[in-house]
Amino acid sequence: MHRQRLLLRTLPQSVRRVQVLDSLCYALHETAIPSALAYGEQGVALARRLHDQQGLMNCLLSLGSCYASSSDGPHALALYNEAHALARRLNSADGLVRSYSSMAGIHHERGDTTIAWRNYKEALTLANRPGVSEHTQTILYGNLSSFYFYLERHPQALRYMHKALYLARRNHDRSGEALYMANLGTYYWQKGRLEVAEGLIRRALQISQELREARYEAGNLELLCLVLLQSRRTEEAAGYAEQALVKARQSHYLERVLDAYSALAQVNTQQANYKQAYQWQERFLALNDTLNNRQRLNTLMALQTRYDLRDKENQIRRLTERTQLEELRNRSLWAVVAFLVVVVAGVGLLYWQLRRNRAALRANNQALQETTAELRRVAASKDRLYAIVAHDLRGPVTSFVGVTELIGFYLARRDEDGLRRLPELVRQSAHSLNGLLDNLLNWAVSQTGELAFRPEQLNVAELFAENAQLYQTTAEAKQISFETTHAPDLRLWADHNMTRTILRNLVGNALKFTPPGGHIRFHAAANPETGTVTLTVADSGRGMPAELVKEVLYSQELPQAVGPIHGPRAGTGLGLLLCRAFVQRQGGLLSIHSTVGAGTTVHVQLPGRKS
Repeated sequence: MHRQRLLLRTLPQSVRRVQVLDSLCYALHETAIPSALAYGEQGVALARRLHDQQGLMNCLLSLGSCYASSSDGPHALALYNEAHALARRLNSADGLVRSYSSMAGIHHERGDTTIAWRNYKEALTLANRPGVSEHTQTILYGNLSSFYFYLERHPQALRYMHKALYLARRNHDRSGEALYMANLGTYYWQKGRLEVAEGLIRRALQISQELREARYEAGNLELLCLVLLQSRRTEEAAGYAEQALVKARQSHYLERVLDAYSALAQVNTQQANYKQAYQWQERFLALNDTLNNRQRLNTLMALQTRYDLRDKENQIRRLTERTQLEELRNRSLWAVVAFLVVVVAGVGLLYWQLRRNRAALRANNQALQETTAELRRVAASKDRLYAIVAHDLRGPVTSFVGVTELIGFYLARRDEDGLRRLPELVRQSAHSLNGLLDNLLNWAVSQTGELAFRPEQLNVAELFAENAQLYQTTAEAKQISFETTHAPDLRLWADHNMTRTILRNLVGNALKFTPPGGHIRFHAAANPETGTVTLTVADSGRGMPAELVKEVLYSQELPQAVGPIHGPRAGTGLGLLLCRAFVQRQGGLLSIHSTVGAGTTVHVQLPGRKS
């Protein structure tokens, strides 16, 4: 890789330079995303200028992998689709298999197994055609094995895993061989066949040690440690866990360091060394927070790279237009001067030419103003979303800080009862943080129009019971009682995830704004005339002003400010906006009745049977 970077300094703007940029982008797309994005964007831009269609297809596929690694699935899909169209025009079977497999991977990560299988099926029909490299086949079969393991269709998963392993051995791909052997070992470990799992993982470890690949060696050491732990060979497992941590640090791959911390925590727990286990778990949690922040930063950097690229493309376009305009003006002036020497009628030609130039300038100025306005709108929307993220995350993070202070307090007092209560507080803060992140992610997905709607029969009693259980601890802490009334065996025809999100946000808001000693009432009733079911969540809290109710029910934008809407502990209103969007997506109705100081009642009307 270092040699390729040095080569890049001397290569001219050529097809060979496109190939080197593509190679660097793909090599770094998992370990150094910002650098990989820069190389990939340069490769795509250069390939377009050189009209290098083959190079453009390869760069688009590699750049799509970068955006997929940075969690920007929609843009990755757009790049894969463009590469797919190029592969069809070039009649490249290898490009088609790569694009189908890549798109299937994105849909698999989103949980859309139907579309994922459709793409994998297309890739399989082309996999044995001339021109498809064995490297591409190996990746396809490896991805397919992971897909079938996810579906718990183990025979098919093992068949494709063995295919991938066979191709890796035939092509002397030692890294691939180690990877697939470790995957097989993981499968047999999960099945409880510990001796088979240990043998496969030890072989994978031996290969990674021979290749001196610290990252993969650390992963295999961690797997072997977990297998030995399950076999109750604790001392041997401890040695491998310590080796895994050393190798993980050498590789500078923080995800491996995180796994090593987890393994060491489990080893010390099995050795009954709880204090040391707690310290390793603390390191795990701290590093996990760092990695989550880095993932979010990578996503933001990917978005920033796209915006910067568009801005540069607009600047190049404007400069090109200005140059063309100047050239046109110069040619016109020379023509006018020459024509004036020949005939006086050249004056008329000059006047006409000047009018045309003014029209072109006005058109360019108008286009520039429209572009500027659009950029300002995008920047304002981005700043608003950043502000919402910062505001909504502040509360749960503060709760985590409070828990750490309680730990010190209880330790100083040697209060074991207090320490036993802390895990529940941590879980509650984690649930709160997870709910906030779910709201932000669901809002973003709902705005892109990519939210899948899968209705099914849902039991109302189970939905209410799930929410009551989720928030039972918070309710008990505030001495708030739950009351539930509904007809027996009442059912909805709705999407499970959307309906859970709706109820979770409504109950979370009710708990937030209901004072201690209050109550929250769940009620459900069928509407025979309309064939619908109305779910009601009512609280005895402080209520909402009429203008806020109107904004929640009818506003089409994200909240304009992140300050408190009503009271010092209020949020941004994003949860209620998300509820409204999910209710409308399911063909239902949302209504809110609230009086300041007298509580809030929210009615959600959803289909009661399949339409």
